[in-house]
This record gives sequence, C-alpha cells and structure tokens, in this order.
Amino acid sequence: MQQGSGDGTLVVRDGSAPKGVAVVTLAIQGAVIGHVAGRGRLVIEDLTGTFVPEVTNYDWHKTSGSEDTWVGTDFRFRAVGGTYKITIYGQDISLVASGQGSAVLTGLPDAPAADGRFSLNGSLFRSLPATPTRPLLIPTASTG
Repeated sequence: MQQGSGDGTLVVRDGSAPKGVAVVTLAIQGAVIGHVAGRGRLVIEDLTGTFVPEVTNYDWHKTSGSEDTWVGTDFRFRAVGGTYKITIYGQDISLVASGQGSAVLTGLPDAPAADGRFSLNGSLFRSLPATPTRPLLIPTASTG
C-alpha cells in the first residue's frame, strides 16, 4: 500500500476479543487489508457508494443496503480506495490500514498476553486493551 500525504497507519497482529465484542472498529478513508485466522465476522459499510470489497474463503455473506457482512474461519479481505466503516469480531485478526480516520480497539480482559498487539502510526507494538479505547486518530496530530 502506498501512503499518501497526511496518512497514518494502523497494524493489528493476532487480535482477539470476547464473543460479541469488536476487536477493531475502523472508520477510514484509505485502504485496509486483513486476515481473520480464527472464527470471525467482518462488517464493512461503504460510506461513499463506490465500494467493491474483495473477501475470499468466507462461509457466509449478506448485503443489506450499503453494509456487507461476511462470516467464516481463515478468510482474507481487502477494501482499497474508498471511505469505509469496518468492524471485525472474532479471534486471531490481523490487518494493515493506511489512510485517515479513527479506530477503536479491544482485546481480551482475562488474557492480555494472548489478545494480540497493535501499532498506531509507526509506534512500538503494544497489547490490545482489555476495554475499548477511545477513538484513536489515524494519523495522530503529531504525524508529519
């Protein structure tokens, strides 16, 4: 992915959260590429009406208006060149995002060593938090 002027990045490695809790909720103008290695659910809402997602190896798919939902194990996805709201639930989620927007991240409250790690705008990797973060800016005000 090529980063544009003013873009930030988010990387999540092996993220997991309790059932029904999103590991990542991302509102972004840019690109997101990811992999759900465990069982998971991916919800992508196209905020511009030009969305053409690429999702492979999923078990189930549903479209409702501007929102698409995929469920499966060991599936991959790509949303490039638009503005999206992406919410991912499940286990062993990894992604790379580049662009401008915000993200809310959550890990496992009882197993912080096994809930995954994240890096925002090139910072050092750290454990996903036990409770949802406040919206994290991509890029942060100090990016530049």
